[in-house]
Amino acid sequence: MRPTTFACVARASRTICDIHCDVATSSRVTLSSYALLTCRSQRAIDASRLTIAMSRSFSIHPRRCNKKQSEEALAEGSASTAAPVTKRRTKRSTTVEYDSISTQILGADGKPLPALSPLIPPATRNRRTKARTKPVSPPASDADTTTGSTGATKHASDPAPTSDLEPSPRWPPLAASVLSDMARFPSTILLTRVGGFYESYFHQAPLLSSILSIKLAIRKWGGQEVPMAGFPIFQLEKYLKILVLEKNLLVAISEEFREHGEIVRRVNRVVSPGTLIDEKFLDPFQNNFIVGVSAEVKGGGEEEEEGDGRLRFGIAWLDVGTADFNTAVCEDLKSLRDELARIGGREVVVDASTIDVEGLKAANHTQDTTSSTVEDVAERRDRVKLDIRDLVTDPSVYISHFQPPPPSSDTSESTSPLPPPSVEMDPLESLTVQSLISYLRTRLLSPTTSTLFSSLALTSPSHQALSSSMQIDAHTLAALEIRSTSNTTSTRGSLLSTIRRTVSKGGTRLLTQWLCNPSTSLSTIEARLDLVELLLKRKELREDLKGVLRQGAGDVSRVLQKLVTRRNDEQDLLEVRDSIGAMNRVKELMATEMGFMQEGSKEKEVLQGLCGKFNDLSDLAAKLGDAIDERVIAARLERQENLAHEVEGVASDLRESGASARSKIRNLGSKSNKTQQEEEGEEGLWGDSFEHLIRPSSSKLLTSLTRQYQSLRRSAFRFEKDFQSTYGGNFISLRFVMGQGYVIHSRGKALPSTPPNASTEGEGEDLTVNIAGKNRSTHTYYSSLWSSLGSRLDQAAKEISAVEAIELETLRQSVLTHASRLRTNAKLLDQIDVLLGFAQAAEEYSLSRPILDDSTDMNILSARHLSVELGLLERGRLFTPNSLSLTSPAPQGAGGKVHVITGPNMGGKSTFLRSIALLTILAQCGSFIPALPNSRLGLVDRIFTRIGANDDVFRDRSTFMVEMSEVGEILNRATEKSLVIADEIGRGTSNLTGIAVGFATLETLRERGCRTLFASHFYEICDLVQSQQDVKEGVEFWATDVEETEVGGIVYSHVLRPGVNRESYGLQVARLARLPDSTLKIAEETLASLKAKTGQP
Repeated sequence: MRPTTFACVARASRTICDIHCDVATSSRVTLSSYALLTCRSQRAIDASRLTIAMSRSFSIHPRRCNKKQSEEALAEGSASTAAPVTKRRTKRSTTVEYDSISTQILGADGKPLPALSPLIPPATRNRRTKARTKPVSPPASDADTTTGSTGATKHASDPAPTSDLEPSPRWPPLAASVLSDMARFPSTILLTRVGGFYESYFHQAPLLSSILSIKLAIRKWGGQEVPMAGFPIFQLEKYLKILVLEKNLLVAISEEFREHGEIVRRVNRVVSPGTLIDEKFLDPFQNNFIVGVSAEVKGGGEEEEEGDGRLRFGIAWLDVGTADFNTAVCEDLKSLRDELARIGGREVVVDASTIDVEGLKAANHTQDTTSSTVEDVAERRDRVKLDIRDLVTDPSVYISHFQPPPPSSDTSESTSPLPPPSVEMDPLESLTVQSLISYLRTRLLSPTTSTLFSSLALTSPSHQALSSSMQIDAHTLAALEIRSTSNTTSTRGSLLSTIRRTVSKGGTRLLTQWLCNPSTSLSTIEARLDLVELLLKRKELREDLKGVLRQGAGDVSRVLQKLVTRRNDEQDLLEVRDSIGAMNRVKELMATEMGFMQEGSKEKEVLQGLCGKFNDLSDLAAKLGDAIDERVIAARLERQENLAHEVEGVASDLRESGASARSKIRNLGSKSNKTQQEEEGEEGLWGDSFEHLIRPSSSKLLTSLTRQYQSLRRSAFRFEKDFQSTYGGNFISLRFVMGQGYVIHSRGKALPSTPPNASTEGEGEDLTVNIAGKNRSTHTYYSSLWSSLGSRLDQAAKEISAVEAIELETLRQSVLTHASRLRTNAKLLDQIDVLLGFAQAAEEYSLSRPILDDSTDMNILSARHLSVELGLLERGRLFTPNSLSLTSPAPQGAGGKVHVITGPNMGGKSTFLRSIALLTILAQCGSFIPALPNSRLGLVDRIFTRIGANDDVFRDRSTFMVEMSEVGEILNRATEKSLVIADEIGRGTSNLTGIAVGFATLETLRERGCRTLFASHFYEICDLVQSQQDVKEGVEFWATDVEETEVGGIVYSHVLRPGVNRESYGLQVARLARLPDSTLKIAEETLASLKAKTGQP
């Protein structure tokens, strides 16, 4: 049915009216009893519309409709209102008095009927190809756009669909779907799948065009011009990386689905920085954690809340791509901040019913009460609110506020994604886990990801007790450059890059976690050190193990998540098989090595204990290897890589020219396939060989179907040869053509309808052809025999594919059945990889095994800073090591846990302080340390650093305020087992104030009994300490020196000596920095004058 308009020239009050009606395909239409006349004159009758009553039907021929016939029709309609006619009238000419036409319709009761609603003319459908080619200039300046809190930009000239982005009747289905999704997901950039493209419309299109630097076009919808922008589907991950990781935007992806023969679109995923699963742009060597945070006020009553504002927090962090799931409880704000920095999540989800900033700042008291049930915690948590922004130190972290559903007794999967919490898990942790899972359900909407939550429900998250690991606060992570350097945010020069010798992705991720979370369990540390020592001594075993892990370890944790969410392919199943093979090979190598060890030796016990932890999955590996045809997958991957390179070559054309570029890509694909088919060159078989992902021999049914398929190909090959022989030439071939089906293809020459030289009618019947199509160079024909044979080939291929799909699903389910044991094995391989790296680094850097105990002493011999040492070696210089002995003071006063270090600028004080902290971290990770053998360390529960000077303009804090805040944290949180690294405390203010603050800090740390390295240029602090006998006990003084050269220069010795250095040599450093001579001269004169006034030498 197509809309057509008949213009009826009617002079009713000098008004030109149009009669709108739909014309049927028979070119005749029966008008209903009511015809609507739309008036287009200022003198419109009845306020812009005229309704005429017609009690009987009449017909109009649209192609022969003229003014006279229109008048007749109107006259008949007018007369029908007076008296009904039972007999059909013939066409005749009638004169109509327009002024006598009734302007109202009377009902059966004689009263006027209400007017009909105005007719909305159907929108004319525009061709999309034309709409895409019309360019629109992007916004010229920021003044043309308005940015909201969600980051979406609305163009000033864009047509507003409706006030609330609600679908209007005038919008076609695609536009209505887009508007509906935009209303459902208002804080996202919506990408809608349309064929081979992802497209954005309305006010989001200019924003997308600007961010991605893609073309902005216009299309017409409902008579309005709508901005649009889009890109091919194969570039989705490229642009997701920009939108999600670089711009921190949420992206809603609406996919196409075919249901009941129609295409429907649904948002099946909202992509945020923390919900990435297997995108290729993810760094596989780093975790991508999403962190959930909930809070409660300690105590259960309002009086306790008012009198005691201390809060406790539950956190849960999950890597959706690896299923690494952990929980912990933080007893105060600072612990929460430190944990968030240590975890390094990309997204933080805050329970919207927690505590606000005011509540956080008021939390400064302690009360030891905890909740007993999840419901109890839920009742407490909605008294205050939480703003996490002040606690997240990394500005690139995306912060989401989420209102979880209320706690329910329903134990269905939708409300209880995890089993009841284990004994060691706090109810607050369980609440946080449920909140995080609920949030993920709003992001991962696809039915295929529902199995993700089912798999999470099978295994409870791992509870991490903060006391089981060394606590490293956010400032210390940055100051010690553990993950990245502070100047470039690059890993080069960091502790991670220096010590990393891992060969697997999972091993690298585990190494990062260990460095940020060293153990405080002496047994765990000793077990790691034992294996490192064994691998260091047995180099051949170490090299063999590294070779196995490099080739076959894979990344099983990520592969399993792809299998869980059904985003896997056949290659992932082979990776599981290879990982099991690597595990078996590791066990074999260790078993072989144990054969050369003495029975009952410690080394043999270490290897036996490690081998006993592996799960035997040889049967699963054999099942996967026997079923999947690896050669076919390898050939397909090679073909895909080659095709991808060619497709990238026309990507720019695709953005500009649309359909023509898509045809280029189709041609590339067909050319690639044809080349592969020609290389295979099967003799006596027609067409393409079937790519068996599953070996036919693995299933009786598959074997039978494959034989049938090969038999049909042989029949088709013979039929093609018969055809060529009969019609005389190899220019004839059997083909499948889109739009025509299975046809006989003739190149250049037309074929007769009947075979030439047919001796009998029966012999030539099967070779009879009927024309199907032709062009200037080719002809295609139908053959009943080929059509039947081709259909049977197509059906056989579909049956094989269906059986293979079932077999692949069976294999997937088999792998998931063993998922828990596979993850256990994968974690063991990751640990072996990290420990192999520690052994390799020990050999390269001449590291030695430390001696650890539960004391609070520390005796380090010739400590080195690895990163600095490597930098010096690149410049041809050697590092100067220094020793340290922090012990409890002896009765005679010797020894001490506090060392005050003075010395000139660039004398090596800060490097020495950092080296002690870093080797302590390495030791408690289970690594050898850059020091001489017999170095002894007492376990450290926390490391604090006060290094560097930076202001915080954003939070309106000066350099000294930042410094004092950090010092305050150290003094309030340090324990007897802590290690404190304090560098230049008090330098952010005046000398006298700085000296006073520095001395007070030093005295407090001495009283606390923690191991302290205190570096300062204020030698006056040393004088104050030495002048007080009670303070002097337990404090030692060390200094670095310089040596003056004959030409007036200086040389740094970097060697620590007992005593105090009262000279900073700052002017010499200024001279090395090439300050102007005139400036240096003024500085020297000023310094001499100041010393003379104070009586200093």
